[in-house]
Amino acid sequence: MEFDIVYVRDLVGTIKDKNAVVVDLRDKKEYNQGHFPGAVNLPIDETDIYENVLRKDRYYILYCDHGGSSMQLARYLGRRGYKVASVIGGYAAM
Repeated sequence: MEFDIVYVRDLVGTIKDKNAVVVDLRDKKEYNQGHFPGAVNLPIDETDIYENVLRKDRYYILYCDHGGSSMQLARYLGRRGYKVASVIGGYAAM
């Protein structure tokens, strides 16, 4: 597998263990209505920017609404050498 899976119950521990950056893939409106504390917002519809913004020496934990989009992007980035994980169930599970 090119990326990791993170369950909500393990999210805080994984962030600490990996010194991870949490990335919210939802649009700005959804992000502004509520997000995981400390998460940065990089909407999924701006995927062409990811390889210009993310560094390969950092660990990223991605989440979206329910987990599908973050899993697809994690797979894409993982195949390109990024260290990434997707939150199972997304923000809805939080």
